[in-house]
Amino acid sequence: MLPANHLLRRIDQCLDTGELREALADHYSARGRPSIDPELLIRMTLIGRIYAITSERRLCEELRYNLAYRWFCRLTPGDKVPHHSTFSKNRHGRFRDAGVFRQLFEATVRRCIGKGLVGGKDAAIDASFIEADACWQRKTVPGYLPYVANAGRPVREWLADQGSISTKPGGSKDFEGVSRTDPAAAWSARPGRARFGYALNALVDTPSGVALDVEATPARFAEEVDAGRVMLGRAADRFDYHPKRIAADKAYGSAGFLGFVRDQGAIPHIPVIDRTQQTKGKLPRTAFSYDRDTDSFTCPIGKTLRHYTFHLRTGVHRYAADARDCEGCVLRKTCTKARRRTLVRLDNEDARDLARAELETGLFKRSMRLRRGVERFFADAKGKHGMRRLHLRGIRGAEEEFLIGAAVMNLMILARPQRLTDKPRRGRCIPAALTPAAISARSIEHDVIVSPPRRYA
Repeated sequence: MLPANHLLRRIDQCLDTGELREALADHYSARGRPSIDPELLIRMTLIGRIYAITSERRLCEELRYNLAYRWFCRLTPGDKVPHHSTFSKNRHGRFRDAGVFRQLFEATVRRCIGKGLVGGKDAAIDASFIEADACWQRKTVPGYLPYVANAGRPVREWLADQGSISTKPGGSKDFEGVSRTDPAAAWSARPGRARFGYALNALVDTPSGVALDVEATPARFAEEVDAGRVMLGRAADRFDYHPKRIAADKAYGSAGFLGFVRDQGAIPHIPVIDRTQQTKGKLPRTAFSYDRDTDSFTCPIGKTLRHYTFHLRTGVHRYAADARDCEGCVLRKTCTKARRRTLVRLDNEDARDLARAELETGLFKRSMRLRRGVERFFADAKGKHGMRRLHLRGIRGAEEEFLIGAAVMNLMILARPQRLTDKPRRGRCIPAALTPAAISARSIEHDVIVSPPRRYA
């Protein structure tokens, strides 16, 4: 009844649930009525994400009469389908305590690495807004949240994570209150109208499109940048993944993040957040030359601006000229209105200079083209797998949905027919088969030749 090339048949060949069984073994009792097989619930969850079935009631209903779904879940036509409430009981208990979905996702990453799909040269980081399951009208300030004993699970989890009720998240300028149903979600007007939502943060190996890590955060820019650090560090620890080049948009172009990428041994192909030209008609900082040996600036007429303070929290060095030098300066009107001219230099200015130097190189332009792989990841998650709006609430619920979605998309890459037959893709360049003359003829300026990105099947 099921065709040999059916999608679920191909995904079943790439799926190994042995580790999940071991992780959940201690959570089930050997006495009493037989428990529902956890592998059955995991396979049902995968079907729901593959075919964008966001309702667990509808998933259980379709599993009753769809033979392909029954075959994938190892159910015979006469077996009983679990009740939809079984998902909630296991998700908020056994699965969450054992970290099942994180293990499932990391298993797909290791399989992609074992198949040679992850090149380890180019990676991209980005975040996309996912709407939370929270009505915009049910908004209040944290002090007026429901009493803890009567609150729902997302509210209780949020209060436990906060430790105490805070009135404003750190780094938030336009705080508009919290949701009474999902207080962990952030109020954001990105994109379009304002809504509560989360950020799906992803680290993607751009030539292959394999998701190496995902992280759930409230939809705030500051937390998305912090999630980028977490994902890079976790991928390095768990998969020994150290890309040579990391691409991202300008939101990640702060000095701190550029310095972190450089310290990881990668070249940041990221536009720099630079406000040095916002001088309101005065001389910009580029008009002053910096001397690294003396740690000082020199103005256009040759006067010195010496270092006088450093802010440890912000990583900002401040330099100032002598007030007596500025009093009789011929450029005073075009330089400053203050008593003396001051300049700032960030602690990671070297990383900013490195990122600026890469802007006009061919590798940077190539990284910007390959960065479309992470955008394709978000497009498939929302358009093909039903992740425009979350089904679960709370930061843990969002993380579980993101992990399941990323695991499914990695399985879809593994399940392509050419992956299962171990045959090279059509048009794929194999570096070992190229001679130095052929490489020179193609004017390749990087060390690995990769075919242009192709549309997913």
